[in-house]
Amino acid sequence: MNKDTLSALAVVVVGVAAFGTMLAFAERPTSCACGSSSNPWYPCLNNPCPLMVTLNLDSYHFNIPTNLTLNIRNNGASTTSLIAYYVKDTSGAQYANSNWPGPTIPPAAVTSINILIDGTAFTFQRGNSYTVSIVTSRNYQYSFTITE
Repeated sequence: MNKDTLSALAVVVVGVAAFGTMLAFAERPTSCACGSSSNPWYPCLNNPCPLMVTLNLDSYHFNIPTNLTLNIRNNGASTTSLIAYYVKDTSGAQYANSNWPGPTIPPAAVTSINILIDGTAFTFQRGNSYTVSIVTSRNYQYSFTITE
């Protein structure tokens, strides 16, 4: 190798070493503000943005072949309103209530909701499974599989 090539190579090696040292000793954030973008070289270790709404099924009870009660818990950080529900049986028959004035559920609260179907597509039958999907006003959908 000639002298010019060695000089250029030395500059590149020193530059890479200096950059690597900067990365190794730079302070990495443990968390970032909610909604902020993170530097790709130093990703946030904790995501401080909690899910605003997380719905969980605490329990359920079949009342009659066209009525079901769900006890839904909001484990999220904000209040949510329920606006629609869909019930599907294992054969794919579905009942939809897409214009439902459902309840509003505050954080950490459990709310009982009645799910009514018209009995035309199917009715709740002992031993069968059903998928109930609940839609929130923020257009999140939560699905629960239940068995009569």
